[in-house]
Amino acid sequence: MSYLTSKMDYFGYSGDYKYRNAIRDALEDVIYEGKWREVEPGEIRDFLESNVVGIIMSEKVDFRDKSKTSSIGARYIRKFKKYVRKLNEEDFKNICGKKTSENVVKLAREKHILVFDISESGKDEKLSVFLSAAKYLRQLMEQKQDLKMALVIDEGPQYCPFMPSGIESETTEIISELCALGRSYHLAIVILSQGIAGEIGVNASIRMNLNTQFIGKIHPLDMMEASNLLSGLKINPAILVSLPEGHFYFLGNMNPSPIPLLISFKINGEKK
Repeated sequence: MSYLTSKMDYFGYSGDYKYRNAIRDALEDVIYEGKWREVEPGEIRDFLESNVVGIIMSEKVDFRDKSKTSSIGARYIRKFKKYVRKLNEEDFKNICGKKTSENVVKLAREKHILVFDISESGKDEKLSVFLSAAKYLRQLMEQKQDLKMALVIDEGPQYCPFMPSGIESETTEIISELCALGRSYHLAIVILSQGIAGEIGVNASIRMNLNTQFIGKIHPLDMMEASNLLSGLKINPAILVSLPEGHFYFLGNMNPSPIPLLISFKINGEKK
């Protein structure tokens, strides 16, 4: 849903209407029913158009003449037909995977380590894959299931940037919810980022939900944020700009010391 509506420019809506409108509701019904999975990628667009239009027509009819679609319904249909034409066969191939989020979580538990390599995917595809898995983890916790899992998110700012928009808004919100729920259901959230804040860092609401941080070599743009974070802890933020690889200051709930500890590890391939 998130991927397709993003590709269709949210049917021209903005603000809250991007996520709450009659066209999206009709499309959601068709997607969640699941019959589109049995259709070839080249035919999915026509399948969606036929079924979405059918739902809108059944709900938006002129109360004076049940055989006529109301003017509101006709406007929704025109809008949907206009934007669904933005989708091509390649877009549908991107969502035609056969594994469900349930399959993925089951496989992770069997293998103990499972890596999603979506490096060659486009931005919306990456976010949509993550969103599907994350929503399923949230659902399991809402069902009071103890997960005993860790979710490691590389390149964190791609999923929860400082100013999220589009699907980023949904991924940022779900990460925040996973952080809050995870404490009670043994789901550890690990976010890797090359920056702390701003355009190169992680969304502020997410950072507030993280209870332990490892800070290595920082970009000069992060000096102010590092100063705010480490003020009063007897650490000169300027040192962080030149920290060697494999060295991190360790602070937060997991740190047994009242001040940040400097820890290090050998990087693979080093002869030390």
